[in-house]
Formats: sequence, C-alpha cells, structure tokens
Amino acid sequence: MRDLIDKLALVTGGAGGLGEEICFGLAEAGARVILHDLPESPAAAVRDRINAQGFPHAVKILTGDLSDLEGLKAAVGALLDSVGPIDILVNNAAINPRDPIETYSLEHFTRVQAINAHAAFVLCQAVVPGMKQRGSGAIVNIGSLTLSGAVTDMVPYVFAKGSLLGLTRALAREVGPAGIRVNMISPGAIPTELERRVWADRLAEIDAQVLGLQSLKYRGSARDVAEAVLFLASPRSRFITGHELHVNGGWYMG
Repeated sequence: MRDLIDKLALVTGGAGGLGEEICFGLAEAGARVILHDLPESPAAAVRDRINAQGFPHAVKILTGDLSDLEGLKAAVGALLDSVGPIDILVNNAAINPRDPIETYSLEHFTRVQAINAHAAFVLCQAVVPGMKQRGSGAIVNIGSLTLSGAVTDMVPYVFAKGSLLGLTRALAREVGPAGIRVNMISPGAIPTELERRVWADRLAEIDAQVLGLQSLKYRGSARDVAEAVLFLASPRSRFITGHELHVNGGWYMG
C-alpha cells in the first residue's frame, strides 16, 4: 500500500507493541510519521529500528504525558505550527490496569480516562481545523474487544474505550461534510508486551481461552491491527466513516 506517500501521521503510544507496528506500516507506506510517547519510553529505539529500513521519510519523535491535557494541547499546537496540518491521527495510546472496581482510587480512574480517552479529544480538536482547510483527513481510534463485556476487572479501561466509540461516531457525523473520516478499530487479544504484563501468571491459560473464543484458531498479531489502520487511513476506505472495525478473529461473534 503506497497511497499514503508524503501524508503526515501522528501516532500516540507509538513505542508500544501495537504502536510500533502502526508506525512501521505508515512509514512503509510512505507517510511522514510522528511517534508520540512518554519521555521514558523506548521511543528512540523504536524510531531507530524503523528508520533503519530506509523508508522514504524518517520517523520523528514527540514526547509527553497524555494525562497532562494542558501540556498536550500546548505541545500539539507547537507541533502544528512547526510541521503544518496533520493528515492522519491514530489515537492508540492506552493503559489498562486490571483490578476490581472497589480498589480504584478516583485519581487512578481519572488518569485512565485522561490517557485513554480525553487525550484523544484534545488531539482531535487540535488537528480537525487543519484537516477542514484541506478538505480531507483520517482519524483512527484504537478501541477494544472488551467493550463487548468480554473481560472482568477492567471497568475504567472499558469505560474509556466506550468514550472513544462515542467520540468516533459523534465526530464522524460532525466533520464528514468537510471530507474528514473518523473510524475505530477494536482489536482482540493481540499478543504484546502489555498482554504479557497484564496476564503474566496465566499466559498459557489465556492463550487457550482466546483460541477457544475466536472463530479463527490462531492468534492475531500487531501487524493485523496495523494493516487495518493503513486501510482506514487510506483512500481505499474513502466511503467508510463512523465505523467500528473488529480485528479479533471472530471473537466478537461470541
């Protein structure tokens, strides 16, 4: 897929398992990629791995904490002043603590909402004016299969993903007349470092459970999610907006 040449893409959580593959796929497709992640993340190592492939444009880094919404607003404003309008926004960053609802402090709950949902609003608000001026743009939000109620003890995380789905549909309706498309991808259980941390003591059991729930009897990969992002970011999906695309091997069917 080479129809993203010279498009400017911003990907949050770009140093994580899904994020790295999304950044790789966009760079491979010819896009100019800006990888956003925490200052202490392995963003530089991810950038260097991707840039070693010799793609048309070198990946660049923007660091910051998405829970600092005012700081994010200022940082993305400065970025836009520097590089111009964003063509593709991928709201991928997320944290997913797993605990019973009664154990979450209000501070912990609000941090999950800020990173997983509120930051996406701030970024959409920042990039939409430039997209409107150009009469085009693609926003892809990364949701989750957990919205189906498939997993317990993750209420703040699922709460935030539900907010992302609402953002996807409401914004798609609002900005569609300006030629901007907004969609969401809801991955299944993709083997990543995040999955290994969350399910550290039950990996074999989880693997068996996932395969039992999926229609396709193999685990998906971060590349499967990246391919879906590339499709929704490209003109190949020009007539698709407000859509939640399930990339979960048929698990969502129950």
